[in-house]
Amino acid sequence: MVYQVKDLYSTRHAEMVAALKGIGFPASGDWATVSKNARKLITEEGLDAGHVSVTSDVRDLVAKAVKANTRPSATMLAGAGIPVSKPLSAAEATRLAVLETMRHLWLKKRFGSHKVWVLSLPMSYNDWPAADLAGKAPGDLALRLNDENTRFSAADRTHLSDATQEGLKWLHKGMIVAASPKIKKNNAIIRRWFADANSTDDDIIAAGSTLNDGLKKIVKAIKSSHIVFTDMPISRTDPAKANVNAFVFAGEKIDVIYVERAFFSDMDMFKDLKNWTRIVVHELSHREVKTADHRYRHHANGLKPDAAVPEFTAAKALANADSWAMFCMDCAGQMTDGDYVKTKVA
Repeated sequence: MVYQVKDLYSTRHAEMVAALKGIGFPASGDWATVSKNARKLITEEGLDAGHVSVTSDVRDLVAKAVKANTRPSATMLAGAGIPVSKPLSAAEATRLAVLETMRHLWLKKRFGSHKVWVLSLPMSYNDWPAADLAGKAPGDLALRLNDENTRFSAADRTHLSDATQEGLKWLHKGMIVAASPKIKKNNAIIRRWFADANSTDDDIIAAGSTLNDGLKKIVKAIKSSHIVFTDMPISRTDPAKANVNAFVFAGEKIDVIYVERAFFSDMDMFKDLKNWTRIVVHELSHREVKTADHRYRHHANGLKPDAAVPEFTAAKALANADSWAMFCMDCAGQMTDGDYVKTKVA
């Protein structure tokens, strides 16, 4: 599947910002307060953690109405100032998308500026809410607005947050190694992942500098407070995405990691937090350092650079996302003897 600009979360985010500047939301009552606070949460730069409480406000209003025997669909439509007697216009769908996004948006805060957002849309959506809801009749609207089966469970959301926090630790360890490539232990680690038979001592020092500069960029991204984890709704039924862990778009305005079906599977050579962290570092290296996927950890020849193989020389390894991720794993002391054998760098 070839994605277009309209398929990016950032595109839909910008539409929500524009909708919040317009008219149509209730002018009084609880929902007027929600739309007022939504303008502070959903900004042109991304999501403002200082106003995260509005996401709980939306969920609380829906829960309160459910206790009074009012379905979420009716509550959400009223909150967006929309009558239920006709299919939605594009403008109405975008207003409703603002509320749906906030209702299924979670902030996972760890420490300092390190904050992670998780957008967990109901599984009945086949596109972003604004696109999916436009033109929908009341019955189809109710199917989506009443759906409580969301993409990520509470445990999943915590795992995603934990992976970024662990990733930050790995990155800091990687920076320590990369900043001092002349230290024997550090030099050995850099050579393990980024040296071939033609690599000189000067090449290793240069590689360390490249790694250190890149890792600093990734750390800055993790600490930006704007990282969003979501899936790509239009890919939910795409068989070609069944074995994809995650992906990013390097030029996307907001820091978004699209988490796909294989992310939480147990089919990788690494498991659980160790693997989730590897994926996060891998994807952020794509986004911040413009690495490519020249070779993966499970390649038949492993991740050891080979001067005799043009497709994976030391230079190619230094531009390879999985090499960056595995280097950070190694620096963090998370590699076992068996892991070195599996990736064929022993």
